[in-house]
Amino acid sequence: MSKNTVKPGLTRTRTKRAKRQVETTEFDAFARRILRAYARRVAAGDIEALQSLAALSTDVDAMTRLAVTGLRQPPYRYSWSEIADRLGVSRQAVQMRYGDRADRIALDERLTRAGLGVTVATLAQVFADHHPGSPAASVCPGCGFRYPDGVTDCPTNATVRPLLYRRRGEDKQALSVLTPDQLADLHNPKAARTNRTATRRAAQPTPPASRPEPTLFGLSDGRASA
Repeated sequence: MSKNTVKPGLTRTRTKRAKRQVETTEFDAFARRILRAYARRVAAGDIEALQSLAALSTDVDAMTRLAVTGLRQPPYRYSWSEIADRLGVSRQAVQMRYGDRADRIALDERLTRAGLGVTVATLAQVFADHHPGSPAASVCPGCGFRYPDGVTDCPTNATVRPLLYRRRGEDKQALSVLTPDQLADLHNPKAARTNRTATRRAAQPTPPASRPEPTLFGLSDGRASA
């Protein structure tokens, strides 16, 4: 039998990577089983939990955003093309959805530093710092993001809001940094969004009324006026 010439260091590295891939696959299957079990419980008559089940899609999007941010940072530095390939979309699409400020948007550094281990206290402070405050505000006070028409959250708070709402019971003391208006907004974002959008539109200047076209000798559209 020939002598094994494979370096031990390389063998351990390959084994470790393969093990991690298996563990991730098993974790993925476990998460899917939990979701299916959750859906069966709701389908069995728990209609009050239907809204919470539907809200999980927002949580998944927020977690995906944080995961993509981590993959883009050192030591991994995955390219947009590599991430897009795994998501089954174009590079431009994934860049527009999850890109940083150089590409489209930027998340608060406190989120990118903490990653998936972000605490409730950090989420609450970031939410407070990026909260619009004034209903008529046109830019985020935390990052300067200019709200498009109908949008009332900057990219950071769009990521933080569902996570903070979902985890608010883990550390109730952490929510003490929020004002009463911010707490109300967190618990009823739809009403707050409607109010801010209406207030912002009402604050916009009204365009001057157009004047009627002048007529010649009382004639309009080729006909004599009555």
